[in-house]
Order: sequence, then structure tokens, then C-alpha cells
Amino acid sequence: MTNIFDYQNYYHDFLSQKGIDLNNCFKLPSVIKLSLNAQKLLNIFSKSENKQNKSYKARPFFPQENMFQAVCLSNLGYNDHNTFETNIGLDLNDNLELKSAVGVNNFRLMNLDMHSSLVRLLEYKPGTGIPLHTDSFTAFREKYRSDRQVKRYFVAVSGWDWGHFLQIHDKVITHWSVGDAYEIPEGVYHLSVNFGIVPKYTLTITGFVDE
Repeated sequence: MTNIFDYQNYYHDFLSQKGIDLNNCFKLPSVIKLSLNAQKLLNIFSKSENKQNKSYKARPFFPQENMFQAVCLSNLGYNDHNTFETNIGLDLNDNLELKSAVGVNNFRLMNLDMHSSLVRLLEYKPGTGIPLHTDSFTAFREKYRSDRQVKRYFVAVSGWDWGHFLQIHDKVITHWSVGDAYEIPEGVYHLSVNFGIVPKYTLTITGFVDE
């Protein structure tokens, strides 16, 4: 019978086969300092009638590699309670409002095409987070039927606090300020955690590089 230790080994072996090693230093892209009105963004979140509650789990549209990650994580104990998030932005009107609040100048700083970008605002309550995984932009590219370069950013909406951290490969990121934007490169393993005492609010901004 398969037990939790098997899934630990499955994930470790999988990472090893891909050459993913924490001892290999990852060069983190420089943080981009955006000018954000955090309260305006939180007001949009508060009044939205389109909030989605979700947790990290295997989903039918996941590519095979992402499905494997999700199955392993589920069997390691990640579930609806400890990966729970509330988010807005998939609704067209919310997305437009969030993009407007972020502003044209900030999209220029990130060098993203504002028109096609997807902006989501995420709330992680204390004791929750998103576990080790990679992002695939396949669905985003398919939506626009384009193979242009895609970038995704983690953008702080709330300031760093107890128990808040972002890890991108071997880099553990803390002490951020509102508006700090960190690129999450496609295919790079990362996780984001709130084991603190206040909610953690972040934007994820995904878009085509503005050429």
C-alpha cells in the first residue's frame, strides 16, 4: 500500500530526474518597484461579488507534469484547509478594474501588454499557502492563440509580516514592501506561505511581454 513516504520519494525522484537541485543557485530577476494604491485594490476585493474560493489540487486541464505535482502534494497532506485561497480577477469586470487600479505606468515597468494581461488578487489567511509547484502558461497562450513570451509576477499588496514568505527555487524572499514585484519564471519551482497572524494579499499578474 502506498504511504506518505512513497510520495515524498516520488516527488524527490521526479525533481532529481529533471535536474532540480536546491544546491544550484538560481539567479533571481531584480525586484521591480511598482507604485500601488493598496487600499484601492483591497476595496475592489472587498466589494467584488465574484470571489472564488479554491485550493491547490489536481484539475482536469493541468498538463501532465502539473498533474503529477498536484497528486503528490495531495497525498503529502496538502488539502482544502491548508492551501485555501480567496481570489478575484477571472471575472472580466473585476480584471478590468484591477488592471485600471494597477495603472498603465506599472505595466510599462513590468514590460507587459496591459490589454491582454490577467490580474488576480489573492487572499491567504493565516495558516495557508500554495505548496511547491511550477506554473504553466499553456492555457493563457491558447486563449490568445499566441506563442509570444509570457511573464508572471508576484506583487505585494500587503506589506511583509510575521510568517509571510515567497520561495523561488533556493531564494527565500521576505521583508517586501507594498508594490514589490517578483518575476516567477515559467517552469521554476516556487511556493508562497502565510504562517503568520494577518492575511497576506498579493497580485499575480500574467501577460505577454510588450514588444
